[in-house]
Amino acid sequence: MNAQDLENLTIAGLAAEIKNRSISPVEVTRLFLERIERINPILNAYVTVNADIALTEAKRAETEISQGRYRGPLHGVPFSIKDNIATKGIRTTAGSKILDDWKPDFDATVVAKLKEAGAIILGKTNLHEWALGGTTINPFYGTTRNPWDGNRIAGGSSGGSGAAVAATLSLGSVGTDSAQSVRNPGSMCGIIGLKPTYGRISQYGTVPGTGAYSCNHTGVMTKNVEDAAIVLQAVAGHDPRDPLSADKPVANYRGSLGNDVKHVRVGILHGYFEKDMAGEVKENFSRAVAVLRRLGMETEDVTIPHMDLIPAVKVCTSRVENSSAHDRNLRTRPRDYSKQTLYAYLSALLVPASAYLMAQRVRRII
Repeated sequence: MNAQDLENLTIAGLAAEIKNRSISPVEVTRLFLERIERINPILNAYVTVNADIALTEAKRAETEISQGRYRGPLHGVPFSIKDNIATKGIRTTAGSKILDDWKPDFDATVVAKLKEAGAIILGKTNLHEWALGGTTINPFYGTTRNPWDGNRIAGGSSGGSGAAVAATLSLGSVGTDSAQSVRNPGSMCGIIGLKPTYGRISQYGTVPGTGAYSCNHTGVMTKNVEDAAIVLQAVAGHDPRDPLSADKPVANYRGSLGNDVKHVRVGILHGYFEKDMAGEVKENFSRAVAVLRRLGMETEDVTIPHMDLIPAVKVCTSRVENSSAHDRNLRTRPRDYSKQTLYAYLSALLVPASAYLMAQRVRRII
């Protein structure tokens, strides 16, 4: 394998090569680290590169596989982790100045599960400051650029993860999504950004204050749907350390790929986004719906009452929940926030409890 071969790799494809030992995890890891060294200064996808530890993990994976202890399709596969998810002994900044030198003494559950599956953690990816935005224009760690056009953003808040996967600086990444923070960079970078059902992936180890308690999700970012199914299979499931984790069986996601979708109903939401949709996006959306119909899916026009209230509900719920985790830092280190983030949190502190409770009731109605 050479450096050029990396661009066409997928998790599923690489897994098969690693399993039959035609490709070495050490060889793959070295190639990815070399690619990161060459391309990351242009894109700024990574905040921290974990080269020494990654090579150690790759050597361990190679030894296990050679001894017949193959763990599954993530064994020896290079990954990146959004920098608001705790990684033991590796700097976790949350895109903030305040946590610039924090090295957790534990792994987030999603990281622990990836390690158990044999994944190689290459490093931590850039994000919007405290994950509070959709651009990954970070005042402390720089802007992450879109791999397809360096004059454009990669989206956010998981912009570094989106750019890393799109540019093959990792084959998979894990991000977080309270409002759009996995799906936005997934869309802008041309990859899969999956926000699973709430509670499907444990939130234990996500940095407090980088996602609202009642609507934050851990999400999966990969090059294609099959890879997303492989990763979700490995990281989903109940976690007793997360009280909001769903205690439900984990389906066989990869096994369901290719199933017949005839007579499955899909709702096409109207009355909300059409007037703001760019012409090219609207055209592609219509093509996508046409594909679903050709596959035999039944489409139905639907509306959701009170959609116009969602921005206000969001500010009064998720923004308030987010700011509550910042109380101490706002009192003691306010100058270590950018002005935009500081003012967003301070304004959230002015929302009265009565408004928060009313917003939660309206949220249930929506």
